[in-house]
Amino acid sequence: MMGLKTSIVILNYNTIDYIQSCVESIRAFTEEGHYEIIIVDNGSKDGSVEWLKEQSDLKCIFNEENVGFPKGCNQGMTIATGTEIMLLNSDVIVTPRWHEQMIKALYSSDDVGAVSCITNSCSNHQQIPVPYKTVDIDELLDFAEKHNHSNPALWTMHFTLVGFCYMFRRSIYDELGDLDERFTPGNYEDDDYSFRIMKAGNKLLLCRDTFIHHYGSGSFVKKRTPAEEREHIKKYNALLEKNFGYFQQKWHVRDNLYKSIGPSVVALNDYIKPNQRVLIIARSRLMYICFLLSQGKNLRVDYLTDNTLDYDLMHHHCNIILCDDLVDGVNKLNSKYSGILISNTISDYSNMARLRNIISKYGDGAVIEENSIAKRGIK
Repeated sequence: MMGLKTSIVILNYNTIDYIQSCVESIRAFTEEGHYEIIIVDNGSKDGSVEWLKEQSDLKCIFNEENVGFPKGCNQGMTIATGTEIMLLNSDVIVTPRWHEQMIKALYSSDDVGAVSCITNSCSNHQQIPVPYKTVDIDELLDFAEKHNHSNPALWTMHFTLVGFCYMFRRSIYDELGDLDERFTPGNYEDDDYSFRIMKAGNKLLLCRDTFIHHYGSGSFVKKRTPAEEREHIKKYNALLEKNFGYFQQKWHVRDNLYKSIGPSVVALNDYIKPNQRVLIIARSRLMYICFLLSQGKNLRVDYLTDNTLDYDLMHHHCNIILCDDLVDGVNKLNSKYSGILISNTISDYSNMARLRNIISKYGDGAVIEENSIAKRGIK
């Protein structure tokens, strides 16, 4: 890691216990001289500010009010001096070799723009089961010590990365700029940044060889009455709906299942053998490609779409076949496939019957129509 220094940007809002344990774990498990910690405090009233001011090795920004996640991160990135920038939640405990392994993945190829890791509590297919029930630090670290061994075979291309632990090259930030503050107070700004990174020609890697602990929802941990909890959930769901609406408007995403892994692609993976070739006919289902390529089968995956966004985001790294007319596109294929998946995202297509009729010439393997999870050719 000669010459590298990661600027770790952490937001804090009334999570003094979490921010203390997070900072202590970074100090314990990150090589000295190869990181700086930038804390943006969003108007905490729990003693966090006083504690942070006592720490001589932290760079701190103190806001008088809660400015939200995107703006707070932008403030921290503005004063970052590192060769990489990492957005890290305050409610995490980092673990042995976490940083050096993610650095190794980030610089494994010139086209890797950002990386993240796996954890015990997260969405986006970044969560794994853990053997500890409560947060026993010794058990947690014992698990991480056994798990965290660098293995490039476990670096898998991912479609988006969650902002709880999100590291990207400084050059990415210099090119793309800040998080979009229109997602304030937070949610979907990490998906948006992932899309921006991919559209610029870079890929995202999930480091499945690297585990850190995530408490989850660390800024919302105060105990609530049942009535307060219902009101909190109502407001949170309204925020998700509002921010997804903006994300959908910005990127023309069809629905909020663009990161999902449906039973159809799982069924296809179960059927397909190593080194075979498969075809996906879909819109806004790029996560299916990432899932199939992460299974260690060395599959060749073709993805036929009439969705320009799909092509823009991933054609640098996968065989994305863009066509104006899907039936015409299928007719022009010249490969044989051991499995074909027709996504329900094209179920409205007026020539679906024609599509069904012509795909048989591309092989006698499985044909899965996602609408009904109907399978032909699976034995």
